[in-house]
Amino acid sequence: MTHRNTEQPKNSITLMNGEALECFTKQSPKTKFASDKMQLNTTGAYLDMGIKPCKPQPNADEEKERQKKLFTDNAFYLLAHSERIMRDSRMFLAPVAVQNGLAYTGTSGFNAPTVGIYLEWWATCPEALRTDKEGCRSLVFHLAGSPLSGANRCAEVYEDGRVKSVTVSLFASHWQSFTAINTRYDEAKHIYQVYTLEQVLDILHAEDSENWNYSVEIKERFMQSEINQLKKSIKQISAESDKWHSMYADTWLKHNDEEISGAFSEFQSFKEHTEREIDLINKQKRKLKVELKSGHIKNTTYQRTLTPLNKQIDALELKVRTRQHELFDQFLSAGISYCMIESYMNKKNEGWF
Repeated sequence: MTHRNTEQPKNSITLMNGEALECFTKQSPKTKFASDKMQLNTTGAYLDMGIKPCKPQPNADEEKERQKKLFTDNAFYLLAHSERIMRDSRMFLAPVAVQNGLAYTGTSGFNAPTVGIYLEWWATCPEALRTDKEGCRSLVFHLAGSPLSGANRCAEVYEDGRVKSVTVSLFASHWQSFTAINTRYDEAKHIYQVYTLEQVLDILHAEDSENWNYSVEIKERFMQSEINQLKKSIKQISAESDKWHSMYADTWLKHNDEEISGAFSEFQSFKEHTEREIDLINKQKRKLKVELKSGHIKNTTYQRTLTPLNKQIDALELKVRTRQHELFDQFLSAGISYCMIESYMNKKNEGWF
């Protein structure tokens, strides 16, 4: 279950899975907190963000590039330790030196990502976990492109640490889910204690058992991602199928309106007549109950009289169901159910068309 509420309790953060993680407040934050909400960048520097290659720039800070490489070299290792990292807020909030961005809005919404943010993103955006035709696995870690056209030039890292540029499909699914998670922890990044990426890796290496093979964990996570992606595709296909079937049913019903209206009118008349008979029998049952409570008849007489009345009601209800099948089962071969016909007739009687 994904927890969407962005409000965070005091001295803790609520993760996307709804679990609360205890945090440790900094003695005195060095900078003033500012929200990283997405906004239009007016400098013009990001108008061609979608076609820029995600390679180090000549004047890039060497330490940031070293930190970025440290992250990409260990991305799969960190993914395998997701559960452990999710139990320590200082690990979760460890900064990652990767700057993502979009044309027009620049880096807003993407600033100061953390190890935990990437792990939650990889867990909730199945498209970010990729497997190529040769079966090689990769993780999308850098996002750059246009939010309008969807044109993009992103980057992925393979298990062996290779980094390659990639154009992803469903770009909006990538950046929208990333910014939603990243901005969720804006204040937490500012006020709580964090480890460095080196400290996170040192702790994990110290805790690893000698014979632990994290490739098994990676395989399971990619399999789960594939399952999630299939579920997402099935949901989308089902929604699209329902939409087209609804359009088809509406057209079919209008085309066969005379026949449908006649059958429905006949059935409604039969149903109303039968319901009146059932109401009369229920009145007899209520009268019988009053006589029992007043002591005018014994319980044996009550039960002996009640049983045939109940059987009459059951028989009448069966007649209604049988008549419904007789009149409407002929339309099932066209993919039209009684519920669709009833909905159509209700809308028609209410003047929808």
